[in-house]
Amino acid sequence: MAEAALAHEADFPLAHCARCARDVLTHVRLDGEGREGRACVHCDAALDPAEIRWVDAAALDRAGYAVLGEPGGGCGRPGCGQGRCGSRPA
Repeated sequence: MAEAALAHEADFPLAHCARCARDVLTHVRLDGEGREGRACVHCDAALDPAEIRWVDAAALDRAGYAVLGEPGGGCGRPGCGQGRCGSRPA
């Protein structure tokens, strides 16, 4: 399956949604007979499987989405989470 092979090179499935009039992330949806298809994450419209393209985080950012890293904990000040935060309870 070509889609599975591409998924190893890029992490996020994008496609153009006519209803939303933009490129959108997609999700897997099963039809009434249990077959997989792709749909828009915003409006749930069915998407043409031929239009799905797998993209990396940079392309995802250009489409208006963001990939956030793991939370580092703390307040966000330099050194926080390393035992040097002044707002840490004693």
